[in-house]
Amino acid sequence: MGKPKFVLALVLVLASAPSSSQTARGAKGPIDIAVIVNASNPLNDVSASDLRKMLMGDRRFWKGNVQVKLVLREPGARERDQILTYLLKLSNREFAEQWRAKVFRGEAAEEPLSVFSDTVAQEYLRNTPGGITFLATKKLLPELKVLKLEGKLPGESGYALK
Repeated sequence: MGKPKFVLALVLVLASAPSSSQTARGAKGPIDIAVIVNASNPLNDVSASDLRKMLMGDRRFWKGNVQVKLVLREPGARERDQILTYLLKLSNREFAEQWRAKVFRGEAAEEPLSVFSDTVAQEYLRNTPGGITFLATKKLLPELKVLKLEGKLPGESGYALK
């Protein structure tokens, strides 16, 4: 095969390969992003307003005086980008700046934890009763639970986090 035919064949293969956004989709469209907490958390439903407050560090405790411990996927991960865009209308840079300012002013001890995989986020939650994260995974550790958002679970009609 000559060089031009090889390049054309390579382009066709790459063009037909699923993109990362396509591989995160099922036959019915994008996978919903679940709000996940430690199973010991007494909450079963959360409002978008409360999630915004947690994400911005304005709500720092769950019922029972357990501290909210936010863990997010790394910047650029679909789950993080969707949460910041949908709930806060902020970019990753703006979100980081908000948190740095909050820490600088002494309003928060630290910025939210950022992890590189769903597995690490789940392990953190498993060991952190006040932990909360957002994942598009269907395989959850048994020590975790999915919260309803505005009365709806992922996969239900009208669920907001896609």
